[in-house]
Amino acid sequence: MAPSTPAARIFLAYAPRGVGLRCAVAYLASGRDAYGWFTGARNGDLSSAYFVLEQFYSTRETAYIAVHDGDLHSDWLRDEARCQELARMQEAFRREWLFYRSDPDAGKQLQIYADAELAVGLVNIRFERLNRLSKLQPNWTYYSRDFEQGVFKCLAGHWPLDYGGDDEA
Repeated sequence: MAPSTPAARIFLAYAPRGVGLRCAVAYLASGRDAYGWFTGARNGDLSSAYFVLEQFYSTRETAYIAVHDGDLHSDWLRDEARCQELARMQEAFRREWLFYRSDPDAGKQLQIYADAELAVGLVNIRFERLNRLSKLQPNWTYYSRDFEQGVFKCLAGHWPLDYGGDDEA
């Protein structure tokens, strides 16, 4: 039996009349570090990576380290237990919140989006989850209760996604 993974802290931004999913972030905090996974739009394509914000919860300078999805189990982190925890967290987050246009069962979700006249991209928020997003801004957003703005600001200063630190988050 696989060890349980703590609940991820998450943030999603969705442009219903634009590109669709702008970004999705899930992360965990441990000791001085925040580590997780993000995905989102980049120049009309899709980008995603695992990341570590080393020393984020300390007075030392934070180091941003990221690796593409396929390289999770390379030696970028040198902590296989943390890599396995990241993989479990990402899979649970993806299963609960996201679907890819290429998923075998995406047709039903895509039809619901089309009927609602909402934007879709290569990766999307599950339609039944959209009601959890705040719709007060052009970008609909969702934050888990313990999501930290500082983590978003640090990530947005480094990641390749179009959704940046100047956007509301």
